[in-house]
Amino acid sequence: MGVRQLLVCEDERLIADRLCRFIGEVVDYRVEIHVVTSLNQAFEFLSNRSIDLLFLDLNLHGKDGFELLKRLSCEAFHTVIVSAYTEKALEAFEYGVLDFVGKPFTKERLRKAMDRFSKDTLAKGPGLKYVAIKGRSGVNFVPIEKIDYIKAAGIYSELLLLDGTTKIYDKPMNQLLKLLPEGFERVHKSYVVRLDLVVGIFKRKANTYDLELRSGNRIPVSRSMRKTIVEKLARA
Repeated sequence: MGVRQLLVCEDERLIADRLCRFIGEVVDYRVEIHVVTSLNQAFEFLSNRSIDLLFLDLNLHGKDGFELLKRLSCEAFHTVIVSAYTEKALEAFEYGVLDFVGKPFTKERLRKAMDRFSKDTLAKGPGLKYVAIKGRSGVNFVPIEKIDYIKAAGIYSELLLLDGTTKIYDKPMNQLLKLLPEGFERVHKSYVVRLDLVVGIFKRKANTYDLELRSGNRIPVSRSMRKTIVEKLARA
C-alpha cells in the first residue's frame, strides 16, 4: 500500500486538527492529509488532485455538504461524513458514503472508519439506494433495484441492468462491495448478484455451476462459494 491521499473538508480548525491527529494515530500505513475549509476550496482541490478518501462535514460556513456529495459521488474515492447532524445519516448512506461519524467523535470511532476503508471487508452499507454513474451530460443515478448483476472490469465495475443495458461505475468491485446493501453477494471473483433475483443453481459440467437469474442470465458461482449460496437461498 502506497501513500494514501486524504482530504478533510471541515470549517472548524480544532475539529480538523483532531481528525488529522486521530487518523495519524490509528493507521499503520502512510497517509498524506490535506485540509480545506469550504466547498469552493474542496471543488478546486478535487479538480486538480486525486484522493483516496474524503472526510466531509455537512455544514461548511452555512453551506450544505450534500452539494459536494451529490456532485462527486461518482468519483473513485470513498467518503466518510463527519457531522453533528446524525439525522442525516440515512440520507448520506443513500449516496454511497463509506461511513457516517457523528460529532463529537472519539479516536476509536475514527479507527473503525479507517479500518473499513483500508480493509477489504464485505461490511454492507445500510442504505445505498442508487449508484452514481458519470455520463456525458453529468452524473446519473442508477437505482439499486434496477441492477441485475455486477461484473468486475479491472479498476471499474460493470453494472448489468434489468433492461439489458450496461453502466460503468468508477470504482473496482471490492470498493463497491463495501457500499452495497444486504442482499448483494459476491458469488465469484468477478461477479456479484442480488440473491433475491436468483431462481436456481445449475450444473454446467463437472464441478462447474451457474446461478440462473430471473432475467434468464446465468452467472458462474465459484466452488468455494457454492455451498454458502445454496444455504442462503434455502433460508430466503
